[in-house]
Order: sequence, then C-alpha cells, then structure tokens
Amino acid sequence: MTLNQIIQTIQTKAESHKMVGKFAVGADFDFAVDEVKYYPIVWLVPNGFTFNTDTRLVSYQFALMVMDRTFESSSNTIEVLSDTAGIIIDIVTLLKRTDADFEIQVSGNAEPFYDSRTDVVAGHVIDFAIDTAYLESYCDIPT
Repeated sequence: MTLNQIIQTIQTKAESHKMVGKFAVGADFDFAVDEVKYYPIVWLVPNGFTFNTDTRLVSYQFALMVMDRTFESSSNTIEVLSDTAGIIIDIVTLLKRTDADFEIQVSGNAEPFYDSRTDVVAGHVIDFAIDTAYLESYCDIPT
C-alpha cells in the first residue's frame, strides 16, 4: 500500500465516526478559525517511514491528534479529554477491523494537550505505525 492509500483509509474510518466533525492531514494543526466549522477534529501527521528489505516490511509512522473546543472557563475540559480519548480508541479499533493490506501498531501513551493559537482546544495525541508488506516488484517501477 502507498502512503496515499493508507491516509485515505484512515480518513474514511475517521469520517465514518459520528462524533468527528473534520479530518485533516498535515505537519501541524495550524488552521484558521473560519476553516473549522465543526469539531471534534481528527488531525493526522505523517512522520516518515522505515523500510526493511530483510523483513520485507515498510512501516509508516504517524501522530493522530483529536481535539475539540473548550470553553474559556475550561469547565468542559474533562469532557473534551474523555471524548477525544474515546475517539482515538474507536478509530484504532476501526482500523484494526479493516480489510486493508496493513496492520496498525499502537504502543505508547496518548498525551493530552491544550492549545489556544486559534480556537481554544484540548485533546489527545498518540503515535502509531502502519506496517505494510514490501513487495519487491521490478516490473512495477516506472521506466
């Protein structure tokens, strides 16, 4: 699978979640307030890949951020953290149950974050990997 195909699969699964308001991909979650009409946001950050010809494996690394608006009083912060944690768990579960030619590897802490560069948001971020087979096919190389 290509990086584009993996991202498309993640996007499809994230957008199928009834609580998710927007999905985006990029290096940082710098966005204008007028761009975001619906929260929570699922933001996917591609973080490179490892490539091993001996094990015939390509492993793409990502960070998955899920964020929602918090009140200026911060009175809903725990609710936002609870909801965003649940959304991350749900998306990972959906990806584990997909028929795609990859395997998701999640091991680590989901870290809470708070940001007020644009909207006042809070949420969680977790790192994960998508492992896919390295199919050595000389015939598929464009020449």
